Amino acid sequence: MCSIELMVIRVSDLERSRAWYEALGLEFQPEQHGKGPLHYACVLGGTVFELYPASEKNPVSLGVRLGFSMQRIRERLVTPRLAECVVQQPAIIEGRLRAVLVDPDGIKIEVAEKHQAGSG
Repeated sequence: MCSIELMVIRVSDLERSRAWYEALGLEFQPEQHGKGPLHYACVLGGTVFELYPASEKNPVSLGVRLGFSMQRIRERLVTPRLAECVVQQPAIIEGRLRAVLVDPDGIKIEVAEKHQAGSG
């Protein structure tokens, strides 16, 4: 069996992206390894998700599409920071409420309503 332990995306404005992802409900901690760049990390289940600043050598991660499972999607998507970023309005797809947003760099983010315990 295989599982994802680490997901890193490169962003053009580290603080703007941190604030945007925190509006989704993620909680980041600042990190810096040796002389490497300051970046932000959060743990989602067993996966570490990190935001790193883009550079000439490592550009913005535009080809990536991420998916997050969360609760209260409709409530989150009406917040000012996220409302203007919705490219696919919330709809029931395959039995779950889903929506698609774009982060400040244009990276597509799919969000799906987390199943409640005992709800199928």
